Amino acid sequence: MPSAIVNATVVFGGTFNPIHLGHIDAAKTVSRLLGSAGVRMMLAGNPRLRDEFPEAIQHRWQMLQLACAAEVNLIADATEMHDMGSTRTIETVEKLGGRPDKPVIWALGDDAAASLPRWVRYDALRLKASFFVLKRTNVCLAPVCDDFQMVDHASDLAAEAGRVYISQSPVLDISATTIRNKISQNKPVNRWLHPEVLAYIIDKQLYRA
Repeated sequence: MPSAIVNATVVFGGTFNPIHLGHIDAAKTVSRLLGSAGVRMMLAGNPRLRDEFPEAIQHRWQMLQLACAAEVNLIADATEMHDMGSTRTIETVEKLGGRPDKPVIWALGDDAAASLPRWVRYDALRLKASFFVLKRTNVCLAPVCDDFQMVDHASDLAAEAGRVYISQSPVLDISATTIRNKISQNKPVNRWLHPEVLAYIIDKQLYRA
């Protein structure tokens, strides 16, 4: 296993509202395809392209820590939690030291990847990050594929910035929106959540109508 992968900074960002088994499964796929690399599960504080969230970030942070506690290669990361204003990925990448010869590897779903050209300082991102895209939908990724160098192996992302790898590994079809709605309707959601996360939601009475 190339040491560059082991030492790479790998980020799986999300609002985690709540963190569910689909997030965990996807992040473990990223880790596996990058040679058991550690993956920072980064809680997005206030993403510019997302609406406001029904639960406070402190609750989402506690749930994220509970879900990651038993996972060897997943690390709950609070880097963006206390940022003022909208969260911008390029600023986080710069905080993490991303550069052309040692990019931050940012993992995300293809639906989010399709919006990459609208991200703040998109051109700078291509110089400091590479992207691991998890195939979830049939969204068109042509603009991103035109702007980034496509690679056939996830490990190639660590060599230099401006690369993209599209994983064909299956992902669990779980929606945080569906989970929130079912909780508000007092319907069971245990098959989608880590037991300790579910216990926290019940204890704090989160996502109630």
